[in-house]
Amino acid sequence: MSAPVEYRIVQVSDIHLSGTHDYHRDNWQKVAAWIARELPDLVVVNGDIVLEDPDAEADHAFARDALSRLPVPCRILPGNHDIGDNVLFGKMEKRVNDERRARFLRCFGEERWAFDAGGWRFLGLNSQLFGSGGQPAEAEQWDWLENDLRDHAGAPIALFTHKPLFLDHPSDADPDDLTLRQSCLDRASRTRLLALARRHGVRLISTGHKHQTRAFSLDGIYHIWAPSTACVNGRPDALHWGTREVGFIDYRFTPAGFSHRVVGADFLFRHENYVRKLGVESPL
Repeated sequence: MSAPVEYRIVQVSDIHLSGTHDYHRDNWQKVAAWIARELPDLVVVNGDIVLEDPDAEADHAFARDALSRLPVPCRILPGNHDIGDNVLFGKMEKRVNDERRARFLRCFGEERWAFDAGGWRFLGLNSQLFGSGGQPAEAEQWDWLENDLRDHAGAPIALFTHKPLFLDHPSDADPDDLTLRQSCLDRASRTRLLALARRHGVRLISTGHKHQTRAFSLDGIYHIWAPSTACVNGRPDALHWGTREVGFIDYRFTPAGFSHRVVGADFLFRHENYVRKLGVESPL
């Protein structure tokens, strides 16, 4: 009896590359070399591709070139540092708009996607559109998502997006603290998204953004936070919900289910982002 077909996805998140600073490039070179050796079926790049500024053209170009050198296909999603923070519930001064989305599409070709492989349906969402305050692009994405989920009823579904849906529980109120508020989706968006996920058989929601690793299940859905390949965020004594580490996720999917493992904590540099920001930044 032949073994079930396995589809292997490597999820890299928060790679934070720059054309003018060499922060985190050492880690990206290690990750790219690992991918070249392992040759997974696909790399999912889960947002925050550029260093910090969504309007830094040089950073977008550098990151695009770095990803184009990988020897396997990529599916790419934007994060807050790529196209701006969520309009109603973000923290960064620069918020998502059509101009920043258009730049991202010119550089990376997509902001959401869907495909079938390994007996699964895979969906990638632009998390920065949630809580947009009425931008047409958000309504278009909701319509696209609802139609796709309805059309693929019965298939196991994995959903990728940049920001986690919640920190403690889906019933959490939107916090007043801006740092916490921008850490996950707003309550109205997460409630709507989780209702769709439960109704249509989503089994996995895989995210990034927090530079922490976390893996748990709730109401039949696995929530996995990918760490950053670049660095850890926040002082060690700050509140964290997951494991404060660097790395990436190696997924294996079959029609019967999936497995995952965190890779890289043993060979990537555990750069401390708060330490870098204590000093004076200087370009190359």
